[in-house]
Amino acid sequence: MKKTLITAAIAAAALAPAAVMAQAATGAAPAPTAAPAATAAANPTAGAKVFDASGAEVGTVEAVQNGVVTVSTGTARAGLPLNAFVTRDKGLTIGMTKAELESAVNGAKAENTAAKDAAIVADAPIKSSDGVVLGTVSKVEGDNVTLALSSGSSAQLKKSYLGLGADGSLALGMSAADFAKATQSAAAGQPGADAAATAGGTAAAAGTTPEGQ
Repeated sequence: MKKTLITAAIAAAALAPAAVMAQAATGAAPAPTAAPAATAAANPTAGAKVFDASGAEVGTVEAVQNGVVTVSTGTARAGLPLNAFVTRDKGLTIGMTKAELESAVNGAKAENTAAKDAAIVADAPIKSSDGVVLGTVSKVEGDNVTLALSSGSSAQLKKSYLGLGADGSLALGMSAADFAKATQSAAAGQPGADAAATAGGTAAAAGTTPEGQ
């Protein structure tokens, strides 16, 4: 079976940020220590600063897409629902401090990693970001996962490039079309094969970096 190593082409593809429903989860949002001077409906935009109920800075809005607001604290990134935000004197405000948000993100990552590792077994299907089955797991060696493609060839991925979809199945943060381009370029041995990461990286605008970053 012909094997295509495409890890470099997929490294830039990203999955969705850790979902932390700031004010929907029980106990996630601490009560404000003082009543705000003004409260209004929020309209988060990229680049806007985010504060906690006391007015301390939490992070910055990186993107807003499909009702999810990606907030970066500098060391963690979280996807929050629009209703987690209000507008107060200092600007966009959520009911969590920076430390609480980072703790929630790290907890979600640990839980997702454990669930993902349990799902990476022989014959498990791996889907693209647009829901297309790319192939099935044929072998797992350390951090490397070999994917058997329908064409009869195979591709090797890093575990960190995989995540879990909404249905609990393994998913790659790359569309089926971009994945096909990456495998074709790598198989052909083109000098620009690694540059396919640029195409796959377009998904990064709406997602997180691979694990560990």
